[in-house]
Amino acid sequence: MPVVQFAIIIDGTQDISGVEQESICVRSVDADLQPKEEFLGIYQVSSTTGQNIAKMACDVMTRLQLPLSQLRGQTYDGAANMAGRLQGVQAILRKEQPLAVYCHCGPHCVNLITQAACGASPLVRDAMGLVHELGGFFNQSGKFKLIFQNIAKSEHGPTFTSLKPLCPTRWTVRTPAIRSVLKQYESVLMALDEMASCSSPETSAKANGLHGTFLKGNTVLGLLMAEDLMGDLECLNTSLQLRKQTVSGMLEAVDHVKTSMQVKRTEEHFDVLFSKATAVATKLDLQPIQIPHVRKPTKRYTELFHDLK
Repeated sequence: MPVVQFAIIIDGTQDISGVEQESICVRSVDADLQPKEEFLGIYQVSSTTGQNIAKMACDVMTRLQLPLSQLRGQTYDGAANMAGRLQGVQAILRKEQPLAVYCHCGPHCVNLITQAACGASPLVRDAMGLVHELGGFFNQSGKFKLIFQNIAKSEHGPTFTSLKPLCPTRWTVRTPAIRSVLKQYESVLMALDEMASCSSPETSAKANGLHGTFLKGNTVLGLLMAEDLMGDLECLNTSLQLRKQTVSGMLEAVDHVKTSMQVKRTEEHFDVLFSKATAVATKLDLQPIQIPHVRKPTKRYTELFHDLK
């Protein structure tokens, strides 16, 4: 049986008991140059240092008869213990096999881009924070969960969906939680209003605070902007993680999303979102959308600018 050149993918997280677990996959191509990806397993490590994870990776390859001499690629996240140029896993393995080129994980890059893009807009950032807070409130309060489910079922029938908090680390899987709130916005308002009037003082205060914030038209606009932005990035993330995805396919998917994003940066596209948010605010009798106040620069800065000109 011929020895196949391969690349490894390693990612780790803690399980429910707090024990660090590392998952390992290998990618290779067959005789027809079609990519193949195989999951090798989940392995426990005593610590997450680069030296320790590299030792674990070498041990797994030895046990599965995958010679280090045939390793040609490494894909991890950008953490120092994985990507560090001196003590990272990639550096340690490249000392043993210089041909094992390191590449930052594509979906992880998309996740970081999504996080930065959402954080750049206070309107989007705050709206997503509200979705997360609402989802947590839904999970923590059995009474609110029952109230919302009864209202949502009467409004939407069997098609209603539960409210969920946002995933704290994976930004590219947050779209369903945002859409759930947008599609059931009126039910959310009714449930919060009922909860604010029939619960303990602490719970009522929290429900009332959420209700007041969801009554603002700016919240709807922020959620629509977040859904519009993250929808494309979520599709890109899914495309990059396909088991038979190729480099050319990844680049094509990235170009497609870049083109879509350029269209969304236009005034015309924002006007469409603004009109949609205004229509929702009018229908549900929400507070009008408030345009942020543009702070004027101080006089000394404007004078300095004119002097430089």
